[in-house]
Amino acid sequence: MISNSLLTQITNGRDGSNWGYTMGLPKLENIVDGVCKQTYTLLFAGSGCGKSNLMMYAYIYRPLMEHLDDDDFFVYLFSLEMKAEIILAKLLCIYIFEKYHIELSFKELLSIKRNYRLPDEYYKIVLECADWLKKVESKIRIYDKGANADTIYAKLKEDLEQRGKVEEQGNRKVYYPNNPNLTYLVVVDHMGLLRTKDGRKPKQEIDLLSNYFVYLRNTYGISPVVIMQSNRDQSSSARRQLGMYLPQMSDVKETNVPYEDSDITIAIYNPNVDKLKTHNKYDIVQFGDTFRSIVCIKNRYGESNVEDSCAFNGKSNIWVELPKPDEIYDVERYKTPDWLWKKQEMPDKEKKEQFKFTM
Repeated sequence: MISNSLLTQITNGRDGSNWGYTMGLPKLENIVDGVCKQTYTLLFAGSGCGKSNLMMYAYIYRPLMEHLDDDDFFVYLFSLEMKAEIILAKLLCIYIFEKYHIELSFKELLSIKRNYRLPDEYYKIVLECADWLKKVESKIRIYDKGANADTIYAKLKEDLEQRGKVEEQGNRKVYYPNNPNLTYLVVVDHMGLLRTKDGRKPKQEIDLLSNYFVYLRNTYGISPVVIMQSNRDQSSSARRQLGMYLPQMSDVKETNVPYEDSDITIAIYNPNVDKLKTHNKYDIVQFGDTFRSIVCIKNRYGESNVEDSCAFNGKSNIWVELPKPDEIYDVERYKTPDWLWKKQEMPDKEKKEQFKFTM
C-alpha cells in the first residue's frame, strides 16, 4: 500500500536516511538539500562556464569521497563528450589538490601540454593514488560511447534489476533495492550529444530520454543529473538592455521538457562574459573569470530563484563558496583556492582600507 510506503519513508527519515549527500558547497546544499535520492536535476550553462566541472565536483567527487568506504553511492555516467580516462583524470586532479595541495590540470597530469612532462615527484604521487583510483572506479561506471535514449534506458534498467527486484502490486510496480540506502546517480553529459534513432529529431530524442528518467526516478528511485547547453544568444540582447543577465528557463537549448520534468534546475552564470563590473556587489573586474554564480532557477521542494556566489579554479576543478562581498578585502587571495588550507590572517585595519574596493 502507498500509505505503508509513506510511513516507512517517514520513519526512515527520522534517522537521517533521507538526507542528501554533501556537495562541498554548504550554501547550495541548504537550497537543494544536497545530492538526494529520487531527485531529477537539470544543470545548464553556456559553453565554457564549467557545467561539466560543477557536475564532477559537486555531484560526483564530493558525495563519492563521503561514501568511498561504503556501498551507499553509485554513479552511472554517460559521458557523450569526454573519454572515461579524462573523467578519472579530472577527478584525480581534485583529489591531488585536496590531499597534496598541488595544482595540476588533466593536461599536465597526462603530459598533453606541449613541451611538458609530468615531473618525477608528481608521478610518484600519482602512483600513491592508485588504490584511491581503484576505489573510485568501483563506484562509478562510465559509458563513453555514442548513445541514444533507448540505449541509456536499456542499460540502466538492466543494471538496476541486478541491484534489486521489481514486484507488481495492484496497478503499480514497486522496486526493492538490495541496498535501500543506495543513492543511484545517473548523469548524462550532455543531452545535446545524444544520437538520434528511428528518424527522431534531436528534440524528440532528448524528450524521450527525459520521459524515461521520470519513469526510472519514480519506479526505481534513481537520481538523474542531465547537462544541457544554454542558448542565450537568441534572447540575451533584449534582456541586457533591460539589465536582465541571469539565465532563465527559456535559455535551455533544444527543448524545455527536461526543465518541466526536473525537480531542480540549476544554471551557472559567469558575469565576466557579459563584461559586468559588479554582480551582487562582487567586484567582477578584480575577480575576472574566477567568479561564478550558481543559480537555482527551479526547486520543486524548496527555495528557487536564489544564487550562490563561488570562486572557480578551472585548473584543478575546485569550487569554493565566497564570503559576503563586504567581508572581502583582498580579492587576489580568492583567485586561487590555496586559502582553503593556508591560515592567512585578515589584513589589519590599515590594510583593510587599502584593499577595500568601491562598488
